[in-house]
Amino acid sequence: MLTLRCTQRVRSRLRLPEQLPEAPASTGALGDWYVHLVRFGRPEFAIATSERSLLTMLLPARELRTSLVPNLHASLRSLLERLDVPQECISRELAAMQPVSFGRATNRRVLGSMNDFAFQASHHLTHGDDLAAIAVRLSHTPMSAIGERPGHLGFPDMLARALLADGVV
Repeated sequence: MLTLRCTQRVRSRLRLPEQLPEAPASTGALGDWYVHLVRFGRPEFAIATSERSLLTMLLPARELRTSLVPNLHASLRSLLERLDVPQECISRELAAMQPVSFGRATNRRVLGSMNDFAFQASHHLTHGDDLAAIAVRLSHTPMSAIGERPGHLGFPDMLARALLADGVV
C-alpha cells in the first residue's frame, strides 16, 4: 500500500474530493510520499518526497492524473539504482507501493523540506541537469529534519539505503 499525501494544488489537479478520508500508512520502507506542484519558469513539475527518508524526485506534471503513479515508480527505480541499492530491495519497495491511496499532506517537516529541495532543484535545472541527475544531487543534500538528534544533519540517500536494507515497514 502506498499513500500519496498531496497538497491542495495536487488534489485539485487530480480532481480528488476536497474531504479525503484518513489514508492508511504506506507499507513500504520509505513510508508515505508527499507530492506538490512547483513551477520553474514555464515548466511545471511534481516534486515527490519520501516522508521517512526525504528522498526527493522531480516528475513531469503534464497529464498528472494518468502519469503520477507510473512516473513515481519509474523515477524511484532509476534513483535507487543510481544510488547502488540492491535490486532485491528495490523490487521489494516497489511491490509494497501497490495499491495506491491518496491523503492530505499534513507533515510540516516534510513540506518545509520540499520547499528547500524545490529551491535547490530550480538552481540545478537552470544549469541544464536532467531530472534523474537532480534527484541524485538532492539525495546527497544534508538535512536537519532527518538528523539523528537536534543540531545534526542526515542525508536522504544514506537513510533510504538503511531503511531499505533493514526492510523497515
